[in-house]
Amino acid sequence: MFVSTTADHASTRPQRRRAWWRWGLAPAVLLLLPFLLRAVAIRASVVDPDEGLYLVQAVAWLKGGWPYLAVWDMHPVGAPALLTPFVALLPSPLLALRIAGMVAVAATSLLLMRLVMRLGASRAAGFAAGLLYAAHTLVLGGLATNTEILFAPFMVAGATLLLQEALAERAPRPATVLAAGLFFGVALWVKQVVGLEASALWLTMVGVALARRRMGIGAVLVLALLFALGAALPTALTAAIYAAKGEFATWWNSNVTVLLTYSAVEDGAPGFRRGVVVALGCLLWLLAAAMLAAAHAPARRRAALLLPWLAAAIVQAAAPGKYFDHYFLMLLPPLCVLAALGLEAVAIRWGRQGVRRGMVIGLAAAIAVLPVSSLLLPRLANGLGWRLPDAATQVAAIARAEVGPGEALYIANWHPVVYALAGIEAPTRFAFPSHLAGLHAGLTGFDQDAELERVLALAPRIIVIAPSHWWRTRPEARARIEATLVGYDRIATIRDGDGPVEVWRRR
Repeated sequence: MFVSTTADHASTRPQRRRAWWRWGLAPAVLLLLPFLLRAVAIRASVVDPDEGLYLVQAVAWLKGGWPYLAVWDMHPVGAPALLTPFVALLPSPLLALRIAGMVAVAATSLLLMRLVMRLGASRAAGFAAGLLYAAHTLVLGGLATNTEILFAPFMVAGATLLLQEALAERAPRPATVLAAGLFFGVALWVKQVVGLEASALWLTMVGVALARRRMGIGAVLVLALLFALGAALPTALTAAIYAAKGEFATWWNSNVTVLLTYSAVEDGAPGFRRGVVVALGCLLWLLAAAMLAAAHAPARRRAALLLPWLAAAIVQAAAPGKYFDHYFLMLLPPLCVLAALGLEAVAIRWGRQGVRRGMVIGLAAAIAVLPVSSLLLPRLANGLGWRLPDAATQVAAIARAEVGPGEALYIANWHPVVYALAGIEAPTRFAFPSHLAGLHAGLTGFDQDAELERVLALAPRIIVIAPSHWWRTRPEARARIEATLVGYDRIATIRDGDGPVEVWRRR
């Protein structure tokens, strides 16, 4: 019988610690950290207006009202589709919205860890990439459950499959390429812009395989067909469903026509200089860490595979010409991987063997503290924001009390999330104010003046306006709404971060 000695026990302790780090602690931290960090926004009904529209669509979908038909938007149906299970399972729409964002960030963090390890880096470097991503989604509008947060797990999953095929000492496998295409297909189903990232990663894999003579042109064509099939499948199935409902023209207008004209619309976006300055201010330390990857030859080779991905993400953020903060969230996955590789290169070059893992994690934590502190420190005076009254929740409570059966609530120029919070259907499928009375009305392809007249003819019981948002409203639409308010009394004025919000009740 084998009898262990004290020395044997001592030798197994480091192995146990490594096993715990490998199988338990690192993934657990990356799984839980986004829930802890993003809890500061769990009571916030509005972080970005777009997420409120996705929530309204999800709530309507559960009641049988399909996107575009019940609630119109200029995005694909993927965002409300991903929110719908959370709305169905959780007790409140707002909680569903926030938990969905937490789950998406946690999944992306874990997948980034896996991606870094598939690139041949250490588990500590993988943990660093996930940590950096979880922390930096607190800035650049990343607290909102926006499309850039929702499609990120699928982008990283697809990138992992293609990059591992690029590194393998064989030809890319058709099944893996098809699976990568499906992951990118779901991302495209959320927002079409990610097609450029998917293409860059595909070309990276193919370029490496051709350069190393692992396959010929015929094999490339077969793989291209499989990849395109996977990428197109979610969107094609959605188009087929709308065609079966006799609404293919509506689907086409919302997914294709609007996309081709959106970049030409003036909508008060922050502009190139402000957008780039904000993005660089938030991502500067990640960029600096990424550049350190050049300090170590193996890291240089791995980093070279990631540069087309990062370049495509930069073009995606800039191409619409809007420079909204949340567009720059698309840079985070490749930038966090590059930063993790850079930190590991530093540790290998200057750290002793026994401290390299701790050095990588320590450096990543130091960088992660920057966005975390910039978010949390201003909130300490008001209990991390939990003690602040939430304007949309207050407006929704008034609407629930005032709007009876058969009566309408109309959010003229404020946040559509109020419909979901109040449990009241919008009086128009153009629930997002910008699509009905605002600057995006011309994108819809419908007569929005006639639709606005129809809504006001309903004599809504409650009309909500935000005077500070009038600049986003067409002058003729504002004049028509203000003329209607002659028959209303203002029953509440609620303070919002942008100014007062007025609740008007029909006499």
